[in-house]
Amino acid sequence: MNLGAFLPLVLVGILGNFIPTTTPVSSDIVICHGESTPEFTSWAPTTSTVGVSPIDLDPTKTYSMPLLAEASKGELMLSWTEKDVAGMTSFCVAFSKDKGKTFGEKKTIFSGNGIGNSRMMRAKVLSKKDGSFVAVFTNRGEVSAASASGGGGGRSSNIVYCVSKDGGATWTAPQSVDSDPKQGIVRGFFDAVVLPNDEVAVAYLKDVANSTKHEERDLRLVVSKGGVMQPERLLDAVVCDCCPINLSVDASGAFTVVYRDNNDDIRDMARLISTDNAATFSKSEIVYNDNWKIMGCPHSGAISTQYGKSQLLAWFSGSEQEKGIRLATREGKKFFVLTEASAKNPALTSDGNLAVMLWEQSKAEGAPTQIAYRKIAGGQVSETTWIADATNATNSTGIVLGNQLVMAYEAKQANGKNSLKFSYVSL
Repeated sequence: MNLGAFLPLVLVGILGNFIPTTTPVSSDIVICHGESTPEFTSWAPTTSTVGVSPIDLDPTKTYSMPLLAEASKGELMLSWTEKDVAGMTSFCVAFSKDKGKTFGEKKTIFSGNGIGNSRMMRAKVLSKKDGSFVAVFTNRGEVSAASASGGGGGRSSNIVYCVSKDGGATWTAPQSVDSDPKQGIVRGFFDAVVLPNDEVAVAYLKDVANSTKHEERDLRLVVSKGGVMQPERLLDAVVCDCCPINLSVDASGAFTVVYRDNNDDIRDMARLISTDNAATFSKSEIVYNDNWKIMGCPHSGAISTQYGKSQLLAWFSGSEQEKGIRLATREGKKFFVLTEASAKNPALTSDGNLAVMLWEQSKAEGAPTQIAYRKIAGGQVSETTWIADATNATNSTGIVLGNQLVMAYEAKQANGKNSLKFSYVSL
């Protein structure tokens, strides 16, 4: 795509500086935007609001993987990890009572040298209907006492969880999701969700015992009962070995597991659906027949959000027939494909009927990445909107609150220490 022939963005207004503070000051700006596929064909203004950071940031720390979610009591919840100069990583959470304009004091869930948080294994904080919170994340070398007796060594990745019953003020010590004590193996690429019965489900990929292959993993599921993690179950014995899992619950309470299958090296997205809180599942079905054949794992999973009575899914496929990030319903109805090579790292959010897909893309060769989005409602897709202040941005997260889109993302800094930045867009 040749973007050099088009006019640069015109910004009218005052951009707020993103400096540490707890009282944001904002101003309206006008952003020009247009279609990104197949070519820019029209331009129209949209109103966006830029605010200063609603949380206190330490310039000596590196921030990563923010995640926005709505808590059961209606508060906006922001979780992230931060690493200090000594290499200590902390998994943190903060809550907002004013739709993200300000956040209360951050709470540290756990600190250690083994915490992992990335697009491949994103740490999550789950809000249960009973008011408690469950944090799920990967942790290398620091496991619960119940797992410490297991043998093994070398390469190891464990999925652990912590619980808070006082609004996130204090948290239990990490406990292993998987009751299997064996160590020295990989458990990862996980996702976690709260089921309709308020129990927690965690799905992940686990090394196959006694495998002779370089990498071979199967799909496992653990579900809590009375808040206690039960023994794992095998969902699919042959899957893509390193692609993240996606879990979701739709408006009717159906629990969906989406993963990249592996059928003779054709690696398309598959789904399993349960309507009884993960007691039983439907037969595995391919979401959309991309027929992408690749001799190896592409390290790329799907994401999802609620959309009316169904769900929207977004994922990357390198299929020869249509390479790019595609957006489709859970049932396989395709909306569009982002074919621009620099488009990456999509994120989805919705209020149930209005959905928004965010992604990163360079507007010209060599240009820094910038966040763009499209709205999906009533079966229609909007033009592409560029967030003017969201340059050098990565790992975005968003949430639709009324007629506003609240976004948080990593901002790449010259010193190599990513910070957190926020944008607010009127929809």
